Amino acid sequence: MQQPAALEGRLTATTVKGAALVAVGSCVVLMPRISLPVVAVLVGTVVAASGAVDLWSALRRRVGHRLAHRALRRVLLAARGVASLAAAAYLVVSAREAVTFLVLGLGVYLAAHGLVGVVAALADRDGRAPRLLSGTVSLALGAAATIDPGLVSEGLVLAAATATVLVGVLVLAYGLRHPAVAGAPGDPGGSAASPTLGELLWAWVRDVELGPARRVELVDALYTEPPDRTAKIVGWWVMLVLSVCIATFAVLQDSTAVVIGAMLVAPLMVPILGLAAALVNGWVRRAVASTAMIVAGVAAAVALAAAIAAWAPAVVAFDTNDQITSRTDPTLLDLLIALAAGAAGAYATLDRRVASGLGGVAIAVALVPPLAVVGIAVQGGRTDDAWGAFLLFLTNFVAIVLAASLVFVLGGFTRPDPSPAQLRRVATTLAPFVALALVVFLPLLLTTQGQLALSGEQRAAEQAVEDWLGPDAALQVVDVAVDAGTVEVDLVGPGTPPPADALGRALSDAVGRPVGVTLAVTPVEVTHVAPPG
Repeated sequence: MQQPAALEGRLTATTVKGAALVAVGSCVVLMPRISLPVVAVLVGTVVAASGAVDLWSALRRRVGHRLAHRALRRVLLAARGVASLAAAAYLVVSAREAVTFLVLGLGVYLAAHGLVGVVAALADRDGRAPRLLSGTVSLALGAAATIDPGLVSEGLVLAAATATVLVGVLVLAYGLRHPAVAGAPGDPGGSAASPTLGELLWAWVRDVELGPARRVELVDALYTEPPDRTAKIVGWWVMLVLSVCIATFAVLQDSTAVVIGAMLVAPLMVPILGLAAALVNGWVRRAVASTAMIVAGVAAAVALAAAIAAWAPAVVAFDTNDQITSRTDPTLLDLLIALAAGAAGAYATLDRRVASGLGGVAIAVALVPPLAVVGIAVQGGRTDDAWGAFLLFLTNFVAIVLAASLVFVLGGFTRPDPSPAQLRRVATTLAPFVALALVVFLPLLLTTQGQLALSGEQRAAEQAVEDWLGPDAALQVVDVAVDAGTVEVDLVGPGTPPPADALGRALSDAVGRPVGVTLAVTPVEVTHVAPPG
């Protein structure tokens, strides 16, 4: 049966490749429970095939003159084949545990390699910066994989699947836009008829180039440059000071609505996006100017918030103020939010049709409120809370820069034909932010790991209390709070609870460590009055 002409023109090797990438990546993203076992099975299959080839090479007869050398080679091949088959069987049978073990081993190797690299870079004066950067990246990756190999392995699979979907979408879009140059499925013709993945991505970047006029508009919006440089700087500082004042008063008042207002008027997103644009274009002077503006704004915001907290007629309740407690323990979820918000902000900057969405981006990723919390915490002598809030700001800052840089490249806000030297320059400028992102990733991983462990203990403790009460108990559970060494249980209802000693043993078994129990029971008295007469 003949295909329609339009469909035949669109069904090319490029579109098939893009659709396959989207399908594979989407399956992994949409089925997280089976994605890791499937990846383990695929890797195990490859390892098993390699082991089978080694065994076949070792067992088949060969003609040669060096019998001893041939025998030793066969033994080594057979040993490697057996080891590969054993590893493949372990991957298939115990997928999750095997992947976790592999990630742990890789983490130990990367941590050792990075530590040696950092020490060697500090001892060597020549070429210190690149080696120090490489060692820091390796050390951070190794430390992350060692701290929580299970969470890191799942994150790697998710990141790889997401990247596969994004690349597949770009390849599919290019194939649909340029069917004449994408090549039909199975047609030989080299890279011209069926371009490689790298050639397709580079062609996409060239095709979506914004043009000189639009680039001038974006530069004028992102940077404080002549002819109205002074007016831009004054306006930026006025809005920053006002947003910090609003955010600080909102945090002191514990008002979510006012905090949102501070997010809307905060101008810090603009120089951060300007820094990302300067990095991908190799604009050193603009990158330095944007960085200086960000650093000065951060310092001014913290100092102003501390001054307001010192003079404001308000008592700060650090343990019960939701605006403070929600910003002092950032997790990996905050990093993911900042990545998405940075990509959205960069896209809204490029596309005039969605530029009005920048206000929503400002709400999604808070930049000024964490700095206000830093100033308030510093004024109150709460160093841990100040560090946690600053870590949240640093997480948002690094994630926005990296996500916006990627969107600016894919959106055409780069030089249309950069030279190899320019590409190396851009890679060099982006590398420190990648290293900083990995360094920021470590405390976020620790916080996330602690919260996941606490959530697991919380669920186990709640189930233990329910089992202790029994299905027919008149008492109802109000709250179960797990602390470092104590579990607080609040009950309400008529009747007498079972013995507390049994609850203590059950909770210790549930959370996996000895814990004390604080049991509070609120009695409920029910009085029935018969109708008169």
